[in-house]
Formats: sequence, structure tokens, C-alpha cells
Amino acid sequence: MRVLLIGATGNVGLRLCSALLTHGHTVIAYVRSTSKLESALPRDAFTRLTVVNGDAMDANAIKSAILDHSCDAVVNASGLAALAPWGSSTLPAIVSAVLKAAGEAGEVQKRPLRVWVLGGMTALHYPGTQKPLASYLPIFREHVGNLALLKSIPSETIEWSMLCPMTMVPETENVAFPLKSSRGKLVASRDIPPNFNNSVLKYIPLIGGTLHLMTNASRYETSLEQNADLIAEDLETRESKFIGAAVGIIDPAR
Repeated sequence: MRVLLIGATGNVGLRLCSALLTHGHTVIAYVRSTSKLESALPRDAFTRLTVVNGDAMDANAIKSAILDHSCDAVVNASGLAALAPWGSSTLPAIVSAVLKAAGEAGEVQKRPLRVWVLGGMTALHYPGTQKPLASYLPIFREHVGNLALLKSIPSETIEWSMLCPMTMVPETENVAFPLKSSRGKLVASRDIPPNFNNSVLKYIPLIGGTLHLMTNASRYETSLEQNADLIAEDLETRESKFIGAAVGIIDPAR
């Protein structure tokens, strides 16, 4: 696919550059600083990119980048959600701009774009309910709002997925190209965290769900490389099983 990658200079974005190229995609990196991207990537990877400078909150500029480069897909790796429930960040504005641009570009191209956005584990459902995990552990709640925005979009407009990791850590200090994770492929599921361990803790009144979640949370650490590879591999086909879903992930070794 021809993929517009927004936020290519961040920790996730850099691994996505390498992973997307490794999987044979054409990558258009949408960044504020070309020099920052060039200094952070292996030379062999950087020279294979097309770089576009722009602001991640500028829907018109993103739309132009999609159309100018005939993109089939958009991946947003820009922005960080606020940790505290009362906090705010630029992430909702970024996601809103990306979705507006992708929707309008899809109308021009007369086909829906494939869109991946980064979310967080607390946007997933607590197993057996329709409640987000953020109801039990109220952190990174902006991901819940972004997911609600995604769900409000008609499927014929954008074919979206939200990746919902817990903590992500680098496998190596420097980005490798070709990218290959040493930790294997992630197990993924729609809308709930996969392999969520059951516990009698959940039956404790008032705090059971929170305790149950906290005892599971540490098992969901994954690597930046694993997450980048999952998205890059998924974009090899238009027939993804994750379209229209929040995607929970776990390292099978944990």
C-alpha cells in the first residue's frame, strides 16, 4: 500500500517507518522536521521514504498529502494522551484532523481509506462487559473519546482500526532496517484484551474490577517493534479482521 505515516519521528513512528518499508509498503512520512527524521533512521530506510512537512492538526494539509501521493492508507503515530482523567492534550485534535482529512480524501478518491490510529489499553472493554477499562482504571481517558469518534464514522467512509497497547518499550536503542522483532508476533483480539486472566478479585464489591485489571496489567507490556510490525503486516491486505475495532494485544510469551 501507499501509506501516509503521521508522526514518523516519534518512538512508534520511527519503528513504523522501518516496519512499513520492510513489508514492502510505499511510505510517505508526514513530519514537522525532515532533519530530525533523517538523523534518527538508518540511511537505507530514510532514502526510501517520501517526506512531507506539515502539522498533524492541519486537516487540509493532511488531505493534500493523501491526494498528492495517492495514498491507500493513513497511520497516525502523532500525539500522546493525557494520563490524568482531568488532563488534556493535543491528541483528540490530531485524531479529529486525521479522520476529517481521510474521510474527505476518500470521497475524492471514491474509495474509503484504511486508517490505523494509536490508542491505549484502557479504551478496550472489560471482558464480559461493554464498559471500557478506563471505567475501572481512569487513566488515558482521551483514548475512549477518540474511539467513540471512530465508531461514529460510517464504515463506507473510513476503514479504521485503533491499536490499544499498554506499555511499549524499545527492543533496541537505535531503529533497525529491515525491522524484525526478536520477541515474536503479538496475539491480537477485537475490542477486549486477549488472554485476560480470570480472578476471584473481580467479585469484591466496588473495587473488584480495578483490582482484577491491575493484576493483569503488567502482562500487557509489548515492544515498539512488535506493534509496528503488526500494523505493517495488517496493511498488506484490504481484508483486515480488525476493521472497525479497537485492537487488544499481548506478547504470547507473557
